[in-house]
Amino acid sequence: MLKLRESEFFRNTLILFSGSFLSQIIPFLVLPILQKYFYSPADFGLLAVFVSFFELFSQIATLKLEFGIVIQRTLRSAINLVYGAMRVVLGVTIFSFIIVLFFKSQIAEYYGEPKIENYLFLLPLYVLASSMNDIASYWFNRRKRFNTMAVSKVVQTSMAEGVKILLGYLSFSFIGLVIGRMLGFCISACYFFYHFMKQDKRALRLVTTKESNEQIRQNKKFIFFTTPSVFIGTLINLVYLNLFLAYFGKEVVGMIGVSMTYLSAGFGVIAVSFSQVFYSKISETRTKDALLELYTRFSKNLALLALVPILLAYLIPSQLVANILGDEWISLMPIARIMVLWLAVWFVSSSLSFIYMRLGKQGLMLIFDCVHLLMIVAGFFIGYLLNSSLEAALWGFTIAQILYYSFVIYLAFYFIRNADESKL
Repeated sequence: MLKLRESEFFRNTLILFSGSFLSQIIPFLVLPILQKYFYSPADFGLLAVFVSFFELFSQIATLKLEFGIVIQRTLRSAINLVYGAMRVVLGVTIFSFIIVLFFKSQIAEYYGEPKIENYLFLLPLYVLASSMNDIASYWFNRRKRFNTMAVSKVVQTSMAEGVKILLGYLSFSFIGLVIGRMLGFCISACYFFYHFMKQDKRALRLVTTKESNEQIRQNKKFIFFTTPSVFIGTLINLVYLNLFLAYFGKEVVGMIGVSMTYLSAGFGVIAVSFSQVFYSKISETRTKDALLELYTRFSKNLALLALVPILLAYLIPSQLVANILGDEWISLMPIARIMVLWLAVWFVSSSLSFIYMRLGKQGLMLIFDCVHLLMIVAGFFIGYLLNSSLEAALWGFTIAQILYYSFVIYLAFYFIRNADESKL
């Protein structure tokens, strides 16, 4: 135990955990205020759908080139890859603006909310800010400046939640929630930029367009395998939210979205901080025995931690939530108790998901991501056809998620045991 506490891995995880904990506890504490005084379940439903649409662009805006920054052997190659990723982001940002310009009316009509048409122009700024945030996170990860990464998370959520309260007080609808989230990314990106210019400005001298293009070519596996995989994962969120929206309405999607927010405060705080440092650690590990030991040890520890949110979800009475937040939120806990089961398995899998990239299995995982999309759609409709109720559809969806993420965890063990050690 003493050896673990003295290790660099433990210290770095603890630093990121501290930042993630504070960044998650802020929205966790603010969310009840937003629910009770400012925003309805329908507002949170529109937020969930709106953000899932925005992230369809923002999650692939870098073509996931930022994943390659950590594993670059020289500062020169790393900074040129950063420059390459930023150029790609600019292109996707312009593309997102064109999409909004020509299809804003159709998008608003699809969701049955004409008023969102004007707000869709926030998409390019959202894409730019969140993508720059992602690139900066991996740059500072490579530089092992985990303190900066931790503080940026706190800065981001503090700004986001403060703006949400302010706009809620000014009687904004769901768009206040969207603007708050976006401005959180903006201020965090500015914070990263300030520290980059303060500490790493000299690295800009190493940037050339030729070398940047070469780095993009050398890291094309992230473009051709990781990006489609991430796109499908984001599409899954959009698809299942739209399914619940179409069959059960905005209020139900709001309940699901808020449930995810509360549960993410428990799961996400560890998953995000752990996965970043885990990726750095396994990038330096050269034997499959060492990889297997790491993956086995931490998957067991994470599985035990996942039991805590499950117990809390089942111990908190539904009526207590209604008494605090109002009767319109009475369905929140029954939904959360179902959602928490698949999120627990997702928590273990996602915290360790960089193992597939480390083993070079992005192409194969892309196939399984496609299967994942089919599974959650099938799970939803099987549940709904068996009993045309929200609970049945939610259980069908949840069972499909549990089966998929359990299988992905098993696959990681299989891939590690059968890895070619000469290629690690």
